[in-house]
Amino acid sequence: ARFTIKKIVPVEGRWADESLMPQLPGLSDAGNCRDWETGVPIGLEKIRDKDEAYWKQYRGTPKAYISYTHAGKLWKSRFGESTIIRFAGGQSDTDIENTVKEYVDPFQLGFKVESVKDNARLAARNGVDFSQLFLGLSFFLITACILLTVLLFQLNTEQRSAQVDTLSFLGFTNRQVKGMLLAEGMLVVLAGAAFGLLLAAGYNEAVFAALNSIWADIVRTQTLVSVLRPATFAIGFLISTMLSLAVIYLSLSRLLRQGPHTLQVGIAGPGKYRGSILKNLLMSGSGMAAALLVAWSYTQSEFRNAGVFFAAGGLLLLSLLLGAHKWIHRGEQASERPQMTTPVLIGQNIRRNASRSFLVVAIFALAAFIIVSTGANRRDFFSDARDKSSGTGGFLFFAESTIPVLNNLNTAAIRFEAGLEKEYTVVQLLEYQGDDASCLNLNRTASPRILGVNPKGLAGRFSFTGEAKDMNIAPSWHSLEQGWPGHTIPAIADQTVIQWGLGLKVGDTLQYVDENGATLNLKLIGGLANSIFQGSVLISQDNFLRHFPSVSGSNVFLIDGKAEQKAAIQQELQQSFRDYGWTMQEAAARLAEFNSVENTYLSIFMALGGLGLIIGTIGLAIVLARNLLNRRNELGLLQALGFPKALILRVIVLEHLYLLLMGVGIGLATSLLATLPAWLNPHIEGAPWSITLLLSLIFANGVLWIVLITRRFLDRDEVVKALRSE
Repeated sequence: ARFTIKKIVPVEGRWADESLMPQLPGLSDAGNCRDWETGVPIGLEKIRDKDEAYWKQYRGTPKAYISYTHAGKLWKSRFGESTIIRFAGGQSDTDIENTVKEYVDPFQLGFKVESVKDNARLAARNGVDFSQLFLGLSFFLITACILLTVLLFQLNTEQRSAQVDTLSFLGFTNRQVKGMLLAEGMLVVLAGAAFGLLLAAGYNEAVFAALNSIWADIVRTQTLVSVLRPATFAIGFLISTMLSLAVIYLSLSRLLRQGPHTLQVGIAGPGKYRGSILKNLLMSGSGMAAALLVAWSYTQSEFRNAGVFFAAGGLLLLSLLLGAHKWIHRGEQASERPQMTTPVLIGQNIRRNASRSFLVVAIFALAAFIIVSTGANRRDFFSDARDKSSGTGGFLFFAESTIPVLNNLNTAAIRFEAGLEKEYTVVQLLEYQGDDASCLNLNRTASPRILGVNPKGLAGRFSFTGEAKDMNIAPSWHSLEQGWPGHTIPAIADQTVIQWGLGLKVGDTLQYVDENGATLNLKLIGGLANSIFQGSVLISQDNFLRHFPSVSGSNVFLIDGKAEQKAAIQQELQQSFRDYGWTMQEAAARLAEFNSVENTYLSIFMALGGLGLIIGTIGLAIVLARNLLNRRNELGLLQALGFPKALILRVIVLEHLYLLLMGVGIGLATSLLATLPAWLNPHIEGAPWSITLLLSLIFANGVLWIVLITRRFLDRDEVVKALRSE
């Protein structure tokens, strides 16, 4: 710029005020001009002797004055256009203070008054509720326990069927008999529920011990303390008692509706299936709903939506279980005298105690569904870490520094000055500090960290899983550069952060106060698939500098280079920036740290599924033992007629093996549908061999108990004694 000298004034009075220049370290205190430390290139060779003389006499007193308007046009920056505010003489401190209060709003300067205590309470109140979490994870386990309770009480009432029949013949009404047996059952229920409270306390302590040790990845602490509230015990006692009494009541009602001959025999027999219209509608309706959900996900490009497919898998599980219930209860109606082949005989024996058989199928189906679903969703820590579409973006390292790096580390001159010799690229991100919104923080946050990124540096990297359908914007890094009116700018965050860390969804808005004092709205236009950006919200670099101009350099870095030079790159960067508070870790390791939280949740879910499997095994053992006791006369007759024990053992094993296969098959089929997005995701660890191993263990466990119990029963003398007592 060129200016015309309008007037020359003497260096005296107000024109000789050296305080007009701000105090700049390295400049204001310099002894001579050649000692200036400006931080920017300056032609020291152009300094004349008279310039040195002026500096020694007048220091930073200005040599020329131009208008404030022209100065603002020339030297205004993102930090503003003023460096000093001066007040006219003769004013008191009170007058100056009042003037500042009138024109300056502290909140516009980023000054905020917050209640730390209230914020902490709010964050904790909206954090992860482990009671609700474990209740949700235990849903299928609770269902399996209820089914086992139904099985036990059914067996108990069937064992007393002859007594009930005798009471009926003596003139007792069904209502009186039901009242007597219900009162007896209540004593058992109350004692069992009381003992269950002791087990619940022990189970609770075991869970907390696990959360403080092997499951510590969830809470990131080892100081969790268990608090047992009497109200919780009272609620649990009441619910357990009511459920058990309801099971007893329904079992007694069903028993008393049977005919006297059935009561005396104690075996229901195949009979005719009395399927209600409601059951048939529920079976077909749930199956159709599952199919519609899958079709909808395909048409709406939601083929990777895990929630939709898990719901579809659950509906299909219900449909197939109702179908199994119908098949087991319908009896053999193909002909009056079916040909007695081994498969037909197995089917007839399964239907002799249809309720028992169905409960075994249901329990094993639930156990298989839980275990396979959780096993298929486990995330691999390091697979495809170099894939640009993965959660690492293909980067080698994720680094942070306490002191910002002011220069572009990709330019040759800066790299030479910093001593960077290895071949790699650096994507530098600007940082505005905020709360950690990643899964490593159990509390819900409202103001996560903001990162400013150059969209070109991330083009073609990472994957998007969430988008706002009503915005007509396909989420991409370049969409961050869109210009919107007002103080609303586009933003992208990890889908996990959006859903769990913030409790929001794509399309919602986050509010901040920028450094200009204006309300800044961050519109979430897309969600990243599981990535190393967990805990942060990303906006474009240009928008970042416009709203947070005081940020002078980069504090977050993504480094990409050759994998074989990984160790050398890490050593070089740590050595060169050791004075910057530089910390770096492998991008895959950072992602693994986040994934470990999700995998730990899945491990808990799988452990609860294992408990369900144990319950299923107990149910299978009870049903098998009871069936053998009911059929000991039949088995004795078969032995007396010359049938070898090996043949009898094979038939019995095949009968119960069929139930096991049916339950595991239903659980497998429905879990495969529920976890279809996981199978389509290349970054999920659930390989076919691991699922096969899990199913093999379930199957082998069932077969082992079937063979052991049956062989032991046949080797005893109970079968022969039963035949002699006929």
